[in-house]
Amino acid sequence: MGKVTDGSLRFDDSRAQRFAPRDGVEKTAVLVRPVDPDAQTVIATRFGRQRLIGAFYAVAEGETSYGATRREFEATHRAVGPNRWVKCAPVLAYRIDEPGMVETVINGHVEGTVEARRGDWIVQQHTGEVMVIDDDAFRERYAEAESDNETA
Repeated sequence: MGKVTDGSLRFDDSRAQRFAPRDGVEKTAVLVRPVDPDAQTVIATRFGRQRLIGAFYAVAEGETSYGATRREFEATHRAVGPNRWVKCAPVLAYRIDEPGMVETVINGHVEGTVEARRGDWIVQQHTGEVMVIDDDAFRERYAEAESDNETA
C-alpha cells in the first residue's frame, strides 16, 4: 500500500495475493430500495460512515453490520435462502504494516473513509471496491486461493 501525500493509503497490486471465500460463511442481507433511486443513505458502522446512492443491501455478518451497493453485493454473493447469502467471488488482499486512511470509491462516488490499523488487511473486490478488514475477520472469511483459475 503506497502512501499518498495526504496520508491516505492506496491499494498496491504488487503486494496483493488472491484469496477465496471460505465455505459456509453465511450472512443476512436485505435489499433496501429507496423511493428516489438517486437518494443518498448514510449508514454509521463500526468502521466509519458509508454513503450509498440508490438501492443497497443492509448486511449483518457476525457482529458487524454495513451497507453494500446492490450491484457490488449481487456481483460477489449468491443467495442460499431467504435473506441468506454467501460470498462467491475471490478477492485480492494483503496485510499492512503501517496505519493510514483508506477511501472507498464505488461507481465513481466516495462511499466512506476507513482507518486501517497495523495488521489489518486491505482487500480489493473483483469489482474494484477497496475495503479494510481486521485480521481476525479476514482469516475467518478467506483462505488463500488454490489456483489462478479463481479470478478476482
